[in-house]
Amino acid sequence: MTLIPRDWLPSCSMKRVICHWTAGGYKATSIDRAHYHILIEDDGNLVRGTHHIADNVSTADGVYAAHTAKCNTGSIGVAVCCMGGAQAAPFQPGSYPMTQKQWETMAKVVAELCQFYRIPVTPQTVLGHGEVETYLGIPQHGKWDPMVLPWAPEMSKTQVGNHLRALVQRAMMGEEPAEQPSPATLFIGGKTFPLVMLNESAYVAIRSLADALGWSIHSATAGQVNLSADGKRLTLASTLVGGKGHVACRDLAGALELPIEWDAQTRRITIG
Repeated sequence: MTLIPRDWLPSCSMKRVICHWTAGGYKATSIDRAHYHILIEDDGNLVRGTHHIADNVSTADGVYAAHTAKCNTGSIGVAVCCMGGAQAAPFQPGSYPMTQKQWETMAKVVAELCQFYRIPVTPQTVLGHGEVETYLGIPQHGKWDPMVLPWAPEMSKTQVGNHLRALVQRAMMGEEPAEQPSPATLFIGGKTFPLVMLNESAYVAIRSLADALGWSIHSATAGQVNLSADGKRLTLASTLVGGKGHVACRDLAGALELPIEWDAQTRRITIG
C-alpha cells in the first residue's frame, strides 16, 4: 500500500531526499509546510507542503521549499513534526519527542520517493539534515536533525543514518521494518556503558570500554580484537557497528570467566 498520493509526485528529475524534524510540535504548521515537501505528524498522517517537489528542480526563481541551506536544488525535503525544545548535549528530547511510528513512516515515505524518482539509497542521496555537512561537504551550522532516536539515544549519528537507509531499502523490497534498537546499558567494573541491542543480542564498543577500565588493546582487525583485561589476555570476535568495533557482552563475560545477568526492568546487563 502506497502512502504518498500520486498527485503529490510530479514528473521531474530529483537527486536526493533529505530528512528532517521540524523542531516544533506534533502537528504541521503553516511555517512547516512552507519549508518541507512532505511532513509526518505524530499519528503517521502525511501533510503536503506548500511547495511542490518540482519547485526544487531549480531554485533560481526563489520559489521552492527551503529546507537545507545551499542544498535545495534537486532535493526533496521530508520532515517529522516533533522535537520542539530538544537539545543536543546533554541530549533532551523536549516536549514532543520523535516517535517510532514517525520514524518508520518516514522511511516508507522516503522509499516511495526513491522508487518514483529513481534515487539510489546512498549516504549522498538519502540522508539526514545532520549528515549533509559530512557527506556533501555543505556547512549546516550545527544542524543535527533527525540523527538522534529518543528511544535509543546511545546510537551514534552514523548508526542512526545507516539504520534509516536500511529501513528505506527494506521498505523498497516490501519488507516489514526490523526490530528497533532498544536502549540498554552494561554495568561492569563499577561503570556503565551504552549498548547496541538488536534481536536480543547486546554489543558494547570495545574501545570505550577499554579506555574507561584501563584495559589494553593490542590489536584490532576486521572481525577480531586482542586485549589484556584484569590480568587476562583475551581474543574476542568483534563486529563493526557505526564504524566502531563492538563485542558481544556474552562473549566478554565468558572470556573474563565472570557471571552475566540481565535485568529486564532496568534493561541493564551486569557482568561480574
